[in-house]
Amino acid sequence: MIKFFRRIRQQLLTENKFSKYLLYAIGEIVLVVIGILIALSINNNNNYNEQRSLEQEYLLSLQTEFETNLKKIDASIEENKQRIASLDYLLTLFDKNKLDTVNTQTISQKFAPIVGSEINYTPATGVLNDIISSGKLNIILNKSLRQNLAYFDSSLDFINNQLSDVEFTDKKLRTMLYEKGSIRKIVMDIGFMDFEHESISEKIDNKQMFESVEFENYLLGYQLLAKATNGPRLFGRIKTEIETILKEIEQELEK
Repeated sequence: MIKFFRRIRQQLLTENKFSKYLLYAIGEIVLVVIGILIALSINNNNNYNEQRSLEQEYLLSLQTEFETNLKKIDASIEENKQRIASLDYLLTLFDKNKLDTVNTQTISQKFAPIVGSEINYTPATGVLNDIISSGKLNIILNKSLRQNLAYFDSSLDFINNQLSDVEFTDKKLRTMLYEKGSIRKIVMDIGFMDFEHESISEKIDNKQMFESVEFENYLLGYQLLAKATNGPRLFGRIKTEIETILKEIEQELEK
């Protein structure tokens, strides 16, 4: 093809037809430019299709991850509700008249949700972290979804900072129980474990914990923190963000 065009140019020059040669040269340039533009268009279209395909993969992976996170936050909220209910009950036992009507097994059952686990939320973030760290968040075309995904990452940092206060109070309560109460008695009363040998801690009555003002203060502080954690600024906020992200992902996948 190149030789064909070269012969035509040489023929026009030998015949001294400069004007026709000039027109032909311009036409040839135009054809080359058109060819380049077509190639670029095809290449851009291929790149666009590849990005849209990658976007779909990301959206499906994010959907799975955030569905898991929704289940986790629901579980954390429900677990915290049980913890709050126990704290509410235990705080009534600082009234001696109330304390005298309650047996130690009931007290152990109310202590169980408090000493058995901590207030926490550990979401799955592998897919989200991979997208953000690789700089591929912009592959997701929906601007609102991109912003919500980036905002969710910062929300987790905020929650972790807030939970540090909860962790301090939680550890203080445990320390007081370890020093002045009987964890063994709680474990036995709730039927979690039986012990073969007797222990000096079996003689300790956990009712004595309700004679301590310090213990009441930490118990009340923990109750307030637990309720705040389930509120709209922390767990409630995360739940709303997850539900919004899932809704936007679903809308994008349906397009």
